[in-house]
Amino acid sequence: MAVNAAQRRREVENEIMSLRRQAEEMDARIRAYLADRERKPHPRHQEFIEKVQRYRIDPSVSTKQLETMLDNLQWRVYFYSRAWRQLWDNADAARRAQELRENTAPATSGGGAEERDSRRIYSVDRLWEIQQQKLSSMGEDLDVESREGFVGRIKKRYGELASEKKQNEEIVMTFDRTSRRCTLSLKKKDTIPEQ
Repeated sequence: MAVNAAQRRREVENEIMSLRRQAEEMDARIRAYLADRERKPHPRHQEFIEKVQRYRIDPSVSTKQLETMLDNLQWRVYFYSRAWRQLWDNADAARRAQELRENTAPATSGGGAEERDSRRIYSVDRLWEIQQQKLSSMGEDLDVESREGFVGRIKKRYGELASEKKQNEEIVMTFDRTSRRCTLSLKKKDTIPEQ
């Protein structure tokens, strides 16, 4: 009986050490995923956090040393989870800022024709996603407009605004709650007054 308890204690210790190594690896996996979401698999960190927080040692084999190891692991993962949430929030904010720059960048600035066209297509795709998310959050029907109709309308509007746009203006996307659609409009660029 004592041999089985000692063996089980070693197994629990190995499990805790394995979870500790996984926590350290998870940090690297999250950073890799946030740097390249297209090619790296989602880290599934929430499931891992829950697994560690739910982990319990069988009272029949529990020792002060094992309980201390588990407690340290759970605190470590708790602090990791806060850091991971901050990493995630920062990465999402950076992505949104990048998308906003791409969505409002004039089609004629920088790059060749192919690069401009790919940026414009990406922008229209992103605007379509934003419109669908907005409608969904408002509890509205997502079929207010077909994707093809949306793309045609946005491209036409972009062409109109690009020809009217002045040097101190930029093209921005807004959501019209009345028509329940995204639209493009001109907005004066934020300028810093000269000293």
